[in-house]
Amino acid sequence: MTLSNSSQQPTTISSSTFKAWLAWFTASIFYLYEMVLRVSPSVMTHELTQDFQVSSTSLGVLVSFYYFAYVILQVPCGLIVDKFGTRKIVTLSAIICVLGTYMFAESQTLWVAQIGRFMIGAGSACAFISCLKVSAEWFRPHQFALVAGLSNMMGTLGSTFAGRPLATLVQTYGWRPTTLMLATAGIFVILMSWFCIQDSPNSLVKQKKDISPRLWPSLQTVITNRQIWLAAVVGGFMYLPISAFSELWGIPFLMNTYQINCELASTANVMLFLGMAVGGPVAAWLAKICQNYVKVMRLSALSTAVLFAAIACAQWLPLNLMFVLLFLAGVTIGGQVLCFTCAKNNTTHEISGTTVAFTNAIVMMSGVIFQPLLGLILDMAWDGKMTEAGLRIYTESNYQVAILAVPICLFASWVILSWLNDSYSTEE
Repeated sequence: MTLSNSSQQPTTISSSTFKAWLAWFTASIFYLYEMVLRVSPSVMTHELTQDFQVSSTSLGVLVSFYYFAYVILQVPCGLIVDKFGTRKIVTLSAIICVLGTYMFAESQTLWVAQIGRFMIGAGSACAFISCLKVSAEWFRPHQFALVAGLSNMMGTLGSTFAGRPLATLVQTYGWRPTTLMLATAGIFVILMSWFCIQDSPNSLVKQKKDISPRLWPSLQTVITNRQIWLAAVVGGFMYLPISAFSELWGIPFLMNTYQINCELASTANVMLFLGMAVGGPVAAWLAKICQNYVKVMRLSALSTAVLFAAIACAQWLPLNLMFVLLFLAGVTIGGQVLCFTCAKNNTTHEISGTTVAFTNAIVMMSGVIFQPLLGLILDMAWDGKMTEAGLRIYTESNYQVAILAVPICLFASWVILSWLNDSYSTEE
């Protein structure tokens, strides 16, 4: 930042710091909001299954329509955020989220509900990218991992609200009125995004205009980088406890295993998100102490694999211990957010948005693939029993077989990390 004279320096720096944190906070509020929308079906599985008369596989496909749009639009969103800045893109994205949420709430047929979820995914595609883009532009390189961890914490707080508080609303008012409430809340996010986000520090504006038209070379640079691919694949496997378990199958798994209601199961499920809210900043702190991202990620992947293997065997665990295990698994999986730091540090600052977007696209493929896959495993393991209402009854062993896919993939990520080069930055 260029300063006209020394007497202005404290005020200018203070103003710049305030703008930086305000821009990040506003972008992270949108990320929090879209996480509520993303996770909300996890407390509505019974209602959605009953309303649309679908199997577990079909329910998994319905919910994963979010990811179909989210993943497809990751790279385009990264490119346009690099080109146009976060303010316009976040505001437009919030509008799309609100419209999609209204459509999902009012849907009377499965295909309309799928379109609604697709729109929510499309609007959400730039949320995490925007948080990390603001972090890359407004904060110093050595601060990126910490701010990324805080961004991840905001998302997990959104997931926390989508647990018991949202489950209580669903039980009290029904899933449609509750979803309409979420859509209405999005109007506040739209206004906040437009009035509070500034795209970048003044010193970067001209630089952005100079490099933004070169979209294809930027993407080509990213997709030919082997290290970015490794970081992204590892991030996808490490995100499975969230995308495959907590966002859809965790609550029905807990309800079935412990014979508890949706509210209590939601509270248990939220422990994973609370743990991850703590684990993200802790992982950034550990990486700073060790000055090594990969070591922290390997520890994260292996310890979470062990914990989730125990979680899958829940029928031998008391419910109180399950609460503890889910929280600890959330803390240990916090190292997943470092995959974005590793990817970003393998490219230049100018294409950080594209790099993060590509990485996030691969990470979110875990939801596209594993939400329906776990539903398919459940259907394949199903023994044919049904309720009087015509809904399938799944046993504890059915869920156990499906959930064991999570620790297997976490162990695979621990192995893959052997080939990821560490890119720790000490630049001030």
